[in-house]
Amino acid sequence: MEDYLSLTDAAKCLGMSLREASREVSGADLKTVLYQGRKCYLRSDIIDWLTRKFGSLAADRLAAAEHSNAETAGIDPSALLVTEMLFSRIILPYRVGTAASMLRTIASEACGTGALYDDKALLEQLVQRETAASTALKCGVALTHPLDVSKLYVEHSLLMLFRPPHPLPFGEKTGRLTALFFLLVFPVAKEHLHILARLSRMLRSQDFIDALLMAQDESEILNIIEERETTLL
Repeated sequence: MEDYLSLTDAAKCLGMSLREASREVSGADLKTVLYQGRKCYLRSDIIDWLTRKFGSLAADRLAAAEHSNAETAGIDPSALLVTEMLFSRIILPYRVGTAASMLRTIASEACGTGALYDDKALLEQLVQRETAASTALKCGVALTHPLDVSKLYVEHSLLMLFRPPHPLPFGEKTGRLTALFFLLVFPVAKEHLHILARLSRMLRSQDFIDALLMAQDESEILNIIEERETTLL
């Protein structure tokens, strides 16, 4: 599990040259640590920064980042990974009214898949992530993830989508309510970033988000996701 990422790793995550990545990372003011004689960045800091950064990258840059992370993680970039991973992983909870209850639901349902076993530990990591900085985006979607996945026992990578009965206040800086909640739990950073870049590309379409919100059930939601992902590829 990569707890530390070098500048070279960051460049691959961004799909940029070392010079370009150095300029981007320097502007982000990320803390550095010495690891095995190299100046590195904490995995959690890089992922949180890129969660925000991917939203502002030009479409071609975002596609390059997605393909670069797929290559370094040994993932087929043409695979419908988001669609495949969300099969039977779309939840429409009926009794969720607050950010706290949303996080509890996410943790409980995630552990119900068998990918994780300790819902209290996962909930703690999710709460710590949101306390440090909200994962809510201005498009009304949150990309929730553990603050430090290395503190969890993860049986296998997990991607889930939750749509509560109504939008919730979830800490988006402009005050916009959040209507869709993805959960990303990936022990391998480059797989996390590949999926993150793919989702960021998919969420560039407001029509896509609106369709997810209006879908009648989990099956229709998955069909909408498959259509959008297929169009991108």
